[in-house]
Amino acid sequence: MNSEKVRNIRGRIAYLRHGGQTAGREFFSVSVFPDGTRTLRAECHFDIEDLVRDVIFTLDRRWQPIDAYLRVAQSRRFLGSGWYRFDDGGTTCEALDSHQQHVTHVKNAVRRPPSFGSHPIINDGIWPAMFDLSRADSMQRFDGCITYSKEQIGKESIGIDTFDLEITYHGMQTITVAAGSFDCRHFEALIVGLAAPFKLWTWSDDYIVVKETWAELPGHSYELAELQFPIPDESSKTT
Repeated sequence: MNSEKVRNIRGRIAYLRHGGQTAGREFFSVSVFPDGTRTLRAECHFDIEDLVRDVIFTLDRRWQPIDAYLRVAQSRRFLGSGWYRFDDGGTTCEALDSHQQHVTHVKNAVRRPPSFGSHPIINDGIWPAMFDLSRADSMQRFDGCITYSKEQIGKESIGIDTFDLEITYHGMQTITVAAGSFDCRHFEALIVGLAAPFKLWTWSDDYIVVKETWAELPGHSYELAELQFPIPDESSKTT
């Protein structure tokens, strides 16, 4: 493919409960630009909670956050929306709360936050992308990450909160899901303070999440159900 063109990825992740019962779905796309920046888009639907989250998130070539927009609604009720800007001085968020009132949130810092947790599953692939594989045998810690909500599925109002992340690498593993079989990197990502880590299997240097589980939600999994790489208007190849 011409390196001067935008490279596009599109897919769907299934939210599964005990016995493979569908509990929701996430439609995502990723545009990778010639300068290495990338924009992730995610449309997330939670059936039981009747929650819908829309996210657009841009990162630089080092996988560091640049800006993001997200909107959350539940049971046809608006919960909030916000635009985020990340730079070497910290994080700024211009938000609307559930009453459509404007709120400005600021989190000052001495450096750009290493990551933004906007809650889509495709977003979680950014965590292992930060991991330095040249030091694969060591646990690597990333302090001062930003999220809009620490609630499990992110159904709170839009704001700024912080968390620290510890990531370990467990080698290559072949994972089979509805979208096919993939040779994946296997990681564990622990949000410091939680009892158990997330287990993540990601495919390729784009760190597409093929499967994710969390011991604090036993029986739940998030699995890649469809993947188009690149999208059909550039190539007929489908994985």
